[in-house]
Amino acid sequence: QLLSSGNRYLIRTDDMVETVYNDKGEIIKTKERRLFMLNDVLMCATVNIRSSCESSGTMTTGQRYLLKWSVPLGQVDVIEYGSSEGQGENCRFPPQHSAENVIINSKPNKLYMGPGQLYHDLQNLLHDLNVLGQISQLISSLKGNYQNLNQSVAHDWTSGLQKLILKKEDEIRAADRCRIQLQLPGKQDKSGRPTFFTAVFNTFTPAIKQSWINNLQMAKLALAEDNLLGWFCIEDDGNQIKKEKHPLLVRHMPVMMAKQQEFKIECAAYNPELYLAGETESDSCAVEHGFLWIGSCTNQMGQIAIVSFQNSSPKVIECFNVESRILCMVYIPEEEKLKEQNKAPDSESVLAKTSNVPTICLGMEEGSISVYKSCQGSKKIRLQHFFTPEKSTVMSLTYKSQYLFAGLVNGNISIYTKAEDGTWNTEPQKIVKLGVLPVRSLLVMEETIWAACGGQIFIISTVTHSIENHFEAHQEEGMVISHMAVAGVGVWIAFTSGSTLRLFHTETLKHLQDVNIATPVHNMLPGQQRVSVTSLLVCHGLLLVGTNLGIIVALPVPRLQGIPKVTGRGMVSYHAHNSPVKFLVTATSINKKNRNKLRNSLPPGSEPKDDDQKNILHSERPGSSLSNTQDTAVWLGDSVGSIAQRSDLSSSSGSLTLSHGSSSLEHRPEDSNIYELLKDQNISFKSKRQKSKKMKASSVLVISGGQGHRRLNKKTKQQRQDELVSSVMVWQIPLLNI
Repeated sequence: QLLSSGNRYLIRTDDMVETVYNDKGEIIKTKERRLFMLNDVLMCATVNIRSSCESSGTMTTGQRYLLKWSVPLGQVDVIEYGSSEGQGENCRFPPQHSAENVIINSKPNKLYMGPGQLYHDLQNLLHDLNVLGQISQLISSLKGNYQNLNQSVAHDWTSGLQKLILKKEDEIRAADRCRIQLQLPGKQDKSGRPTFFTAVFNTFTPAIKQSWINNLQMAKLALAEDNLLGWFCIEDDGNQIKKEKHPLLVRHMPVMMAKQQEFKIECAAYNPELYLAGETESDSCAVEHGFLWIGSCTNQMGQIAIVSFQNSSPKVIECFNVESRILCMVYIPEEEKLKEQNKAPDSESVLAKTSNVPTICLGMEEGSISVYKSCQGSKKIRLQHFFTPEKSTVMSLTYKSQYLFAGLVNGNISIYTKAEDGTWNTEPQKIVKLGVLPVRSLLVMEETIWAACGGQIFIISTVTHSIENHFEAHQEEGMVISHMAVAGVGVWIAFTSGSTLRLFHTETLKHLQDVNIATPVHNMLPGQQRVSVTSLLVCHGLLLVGTNLGIIVALPVPRLQGIPKVTGRGMVSYHAHNSPVKFLVTATSINKKNRNKLRNSLPPGSEPKDDDQKNILHSERPGSSLSNTQDTAVWLGDSVGSIAQRSDLSSSSGSLTLSHGSSSLEHRPEDSNIYELLKDQNISFKSKRQKSKKMKASSVLVISGGQGHRRLNKKTKQQRQDELVSSVMVWQIPLLNI
């Protein structure tokens, strides 16, 4: 019945291990489950494999499912474990979830459930470290000289306890990597109040966990009011973009310090370097994005707004003015060679090159190029400012192979090289003359640069900087190229006037297809308003087109590296700007790796194993059995954490024993058994297909820029001033079955 609805579709299905805990955080049992994530329902089932004998005598094996529960997807919440009450400042884990959400109940002496028990152990260790500090101070006040009671022994105790804290943090990190705890809606109680129950599942790899959570967040986002009716689709013999692939609106927001209506958005550049709001660590599989530089202009000056996308949540972190209008930008990464050299800290020549950092170059109307530092923690730091030949207005910028290409209003391209200190030479190494009309668009295509000048495209070698070829993009006189976007072996070209896009083959330069984007726009909007292209982007099987009406059109194109012809009539977004869409930019995510932080924090001689080996908790350590937790203690000394000693050990040996009773700091089954189960190759449903399938936690955001935001399917009201300020709309592209 759940699957029979025509509007319902399957997003993914996963095999997981469900774990059930008692009040002490110990595993009672584990069960093999299969989770079905539909676009609006989450289902949990048990797999029953049954064999049947056919008339031919052959045995066939089929799968039947016993449904355990199904809940509305919008009411599914993922609980992330954080710190408990009283957590000290020494703990490296920031509060992520309030303590009351991880405690089973409020009765005294009750322990935490699952990973919460590990946090409880960590609190004990931090408490004991504080006590040891007090003991050390008392020892320093002793009048006598004792061989087994001195500052050196106290230092050994403290060092050993610090190592135990690092190991416990490692256990917490490993436990959280594969564990998903869900808060799910239950039946109402007798008084009619809603109730909730908890389910804990373990995935087989951290990447699967992150991918599953990402898909859950995307599916819940699709159920939000803004996305229930987000796109106007044209019926086209079923050859249209599937609903599960529609871009989803995450947020729309102004991008300036004060709501100044005179500033109009002009251009943007995305920096994929991670922007971290603090120095705290988080899950190494967490998905993070970089930050976006946005240029807005008045008639005389420009303004830069820097937007971060921490956890896909956009936030303006910096805003400052510049002396001229900004017409274009380009992001320039740190040179790879310099990254390798930076690993050698004693290299004076490398340290002297302070300008070798990620940068953003701004092309100005006044005929200048400004270079700003663009990396973690940097504010308004301008590294360079120089003028182009004849102070010609900079219309376009791109970067390739250590060269900066600037398309100028006079039809020239200025090519700049870097000096020995890493700064740009202010005089161009070469000027390439293309024509007399502005060079409005530059596109990197492998080892060439495609430059649009008027209605012609010139193909320039990035090695020799000479023109290798050129062709006319349109036969009509007066057609000026405004935008180019590469897709596979094709390049889509837009013009300053008209609503037609043209597709050309990158190798043969043959004209392949024309698409009129006015058709889908006029199918949705009344009247025959003039439509022109103001921005262009190819992203994950979609050709996204921004228009002068503030409307975004999405057309399907093949994702394979073939000829990217449009295969359907596309769709139009109900979310639009109040002015032309000035830019469309992708913001891809990367997975954070924190191995360096952990390695740097460890004492000498305690280098951890590789991250891949840390995914599974060490089960060879003693103390994993519950039978001897009452009389085990931890040895603090040279062999810290490796020997479980009886509580009757003599303290005269120069080390200290600590007994925590049932809260022993050694492994209990909650820590290790589940990971042994996950490593078991005989689990019935863990097929070879699943083992070989690589899951990547990834996400793609698309940002559009214009003035304000409006809904086309709602009655238009008188526009307020804040609806006309420079704004962005942030979209998320569903990436299914990555």
